Amino acid sequence: MLELVIVRHGESVRNHASDLAHHGDTSLLEYQLRFERDEASWDLTQRGIDQAHVSGTWIRENIGDAYDRQVVSPFKRTRQTAACLQLPSLDWKIDERLRERDWGNYAAPGLPVYRVEQYLQDLAICSGVTWKRDFPNAESVSDMLPRCQSFIDDLFTAQPEGRAILVTHGGTMKSLQLVLERLDLTHADRLAERRLTNCSVLHYQLYDVGASDMAWSGRVRFASPVLPDAPVSDWQPLAGSVIPTS
Repeated sequence: MLELVIVRHGESVRNHASDLAHHGDTSLLEYQLRFERDEASWDLTQRGIDQAHVSGTWIRENIGDAYDRQVVSPFKRTRQTAACLQLPSLDWKIDERLRERDWGNYAAPGLPVYRVEQYLQDLAICSGVTWKRDFPNAESVSDMLPRCQSFIDDLFTAQPEGRAILVTHGGTMKSLQLVLERLDLTHADRLAERRLTNCSVLHYQLYDVGASDMAWSGRVRFASPVLPDAPVSDWQPLAGSVIPTS
């Protein structure tokens, strides 16, 4: 069996600015949209650091602290989250395929100014798997499927058993779920109940990972350790899976 843990990063400076804007203070988000467009360099807030500590505690107490493979997105906020999980003696490897989807170059010449109001409207609908803005280089969740499939193929080859942990992003987690649970885009709504809040955790138990015909089976549960009462879902079988009884 391969036990796979996937963690979303903690609150970033952009998450914080968006939250302020939702509550009426748009000044920070306006500044970021104009001057801080390098998504890869966004830091965690102090709240994000605290969230990572909480999520790390939950992982240690409910899954374990020993991992055979540890992989993180190259973005700063995910690398900071990985460090703040406080899992002992982990050697994190960076993999470009785990980066967040590209929102697109909204400052490209000839485009109108990307205003806070439009950005917030886009945030409200961006969870759709085929959604993306018409900016240069923009990606949807579905556009990420080839690189997420490539990552999972390589992970399964290198680590068919044991325990692996990934730290990545909300959009990337949705794409990884589609790959791991073999869901086509018409059935992506099955994932809607899993709210990928900051430092949420997907926990998979996967069997027959070494099979070349992509016939692995298994189950998954979902946790939000930083939310009140730390909700955890029941275990659910993957699509078409039969969970071994021993």
